[in-house]
Amino acid sequence: MPGSLRIARLFGIELRVHVSWLIIFGLLLVQFSQPGAAGLPILRRSETYVVAVAITLLFFVSLIAHELAHSLVARAFQLPVSSITLFALGGVSSLTKEPPSALAEFLMAVAGPATSVAIGVLGLGLSYLVDAYAPPNTTTDVIGSVAALLGGINLILAVFNMIPGFPLDGGRVLRSIVWGVTGERARATRIAARGGQIVAGLFVLYAILLVVAPEPAIRVGGTTVVLGGSPIWIGFIAYFLFNAASSSLEQERVTAAVSGVSVGTLMSTQFNAVHPRTTLADLAFVHMLPHNARAVAVVDGGSLLGIVTIADLRNIDQQAWPQTRAEDVMRPASQIPTVGSNSRLMTAIERFSATDLPVLPVQDDGTLVGVLEREAVGSYVRMREMLGLDTRR
Repeated sequence: MPGSLRIARLFGIELRVHVSWLIIFGLLLVQFSQPGAAGLPILRRSETYVVAVAITLLFFVSLIAHELAHSLVARAFQLPVSSITLFALGGVSSLTKEPPSALAEFLMAVAGPATSVAIGVLGLGLSYLVDAYAPPNTTTDVIGSVAALLGGINLILAVFNMIPGFPLDGGRVLRSIVWGVTGERARATRIAARGGQIVAGLFVLYAILLVVAPEPAIRVGGTTVVLGGSPIWIGFIAYFLFNAASSSLEQERVTAAVSGVSVGTLMSTQFNAVHPRTTLADLAFVHMLPHNARAVAVVDGGSLLGIVTIADLRNIDQQAWPQTRAEDVMRPASQIPTVGSNSRLMTAIERFSATDLPVLPVQDDGTLVGVLEREAVGSYVRMREMLGLDTRR
């Protein structure tokens, strides 16, 4: 996901944090640092900050556990998981392939909320035990309150994620059900994503209601239930949910357009490659400008060592180009996503989404055989749509 930062690696899965989650993280930290917030005991200011940091970090860990549950179930179905990214709506596991069946989709989707429910029950259970059996003092009060708070948050997280709007887990459950009934994954995706847009619209209406009537109430049987929430928070969630659902529709459109197409169809075997000791001056004036190349591969003996892009050149003062070599500024091959010539074009599109590189190296058996240009993929998709070609071809 663009705009995300790598923070760790767990079970061979890269953990990333999107900038939108950093905003949520900061807001939670501010909220929990208020004296007596969320039913927490009144403490000294310094102790309140420590507890706020602990709660926010534990919530962060619970979100990772939620996403890891999705990923581990995916692995059980032989689906490689490249990364987990936390963002404003929670998190997303990046799969290199689509689930093989509706059942796999269903089990993967429910694994996360089930984990959140388990953490919620554990937290509330710990709070009950502390309150019932631990001697009352400041420490036990804090432990009990923190456990109850995290337990409640995780149960709310589970309920929220089961809202039937893609890409929330509930939307994925909906997609799996429609997929199982109709046998059409693309149709199921469109229905679930439209559901996500509808849910986002309902959130917007609810946020407007909270602005007009700060404490709206409804009658449930003979009981009056007062509704609440922050219109800013709800509007924020609606914004990200609508964008995520719209992105899913766009991805499905692209997936349909490139269905059955391999990387080899669009890759270029006539590409610019230089030796690692080539100067940046030669790189720019001999290999880039004359060929209108946005990136040049750095190879040695047929093996890809890295890539130098226009952006990399711009980071170096032009006066230093004659003395600076390609190997000094290239992005190492270990940090560059690659594809094979027989890979699905959709796989390349997913790899492009995780990087800002204008090209992807195409390697077969460790040998560089071509490059795939980002612009070529976009042009191909647009051309198929302009021609009105059947996406099944």
